[in-house]
Amino acid sequence: MSIQVLVSGGNGRLARALVAVGGPGVHALSRAELDVTDIPAFKAALAQLRPDAVINAAAISNVDASEAATDRAQAVNARAPGQMAQACAGMGVPFIHISTDYVFGDGVDRPWRESDPVSPINNYGRLKAEAERNVLAVGEGVCVARVAWLFGDGKDFISHLLRGQGAIAKVASDQVGSPTPIFALARRLLDLAARMKAREAVPRILHLAGSPAVSRADWVAAAFDALALAGKRTPQIERVDMAYFPSAAPRPRYSALDCSLAADLFGGELDWRNVVAQPETFSAAFDRPATS
Repeated sequence: MSIQVLVSGGNGRLARALVAVGGPGVHALSRAELDVTDIPAFKAALAQLRPDAVINAAAISNVDASEAATDRAQAVNARAPGQMAQACAGMGVPFIHISTDYVFGDGVDRPWRESDPVSPINNYGRLKAEAERNVLAVGEGVCVARVAWLFGDGKDFISHLLRGQGAIAKVASDQVGSPTPIFALARRLLDLAARMKAREAVPRILHLAGSPAVSRADWVAAAFDALALAGKRTPQIERVDMAYFPSAAPRPRYSALDCSLAADLFGGELDWRNVVAQPETFSAAFDRPATS
């Protein structure tokens, strides 16, 4: 199905992946082109582009900076998504809002389901949870897509470690999540947009992340093992507790997402192990300088 999609947050990693996967049908607008807090401008973009669907990938994603609860973070991460969803509803355009695993905190020993109550432990998660409520309050034609631990575009956590100058990489062994191959995610988002355009029934909240749940250290180790087999030199992993890394905002120790609904919808899980096993996934980390 040919589909035209407007994507906000055009300079972000996910928007770039959507463009790479979707080609000219994906219109990714940067903040300079579309400030999502300017709703009249957003409505004008809808009227001009007449997209089949909108994917809101705009966010202030610095978790520590969000702890200060700035007006900008409140506007972008919490208020704007609901206003955008309302504008789309007025024009009959399906709206997909990108949310995060950080709407959940600690307290479970199994992946979080879409039906679980949100329980954020930092301000970033609280703002994103507020955005979810605002979007879902609009009614039909919206979907909240929660994602986590994106990788595979050369700008992820593992690539950052590979570009480091040290021989040892300290990685948390007590943080568990859902590594998500970013280009496979982009394909599923565009598939979701096409289904919503066709007025197919889709879950109002959908976990679009990788499986199975894994600690950050084991995830990195799997990638480094594959790279070593391909003849690439990697740092030695030193497993540490999350407490080793001081931060302004607390992070959940367990934020893995149960993606069973998405597996049923799309015909299988996004198995991150298949992607980290391919050395080319992180080739960009060896081709660019450490400061990039």
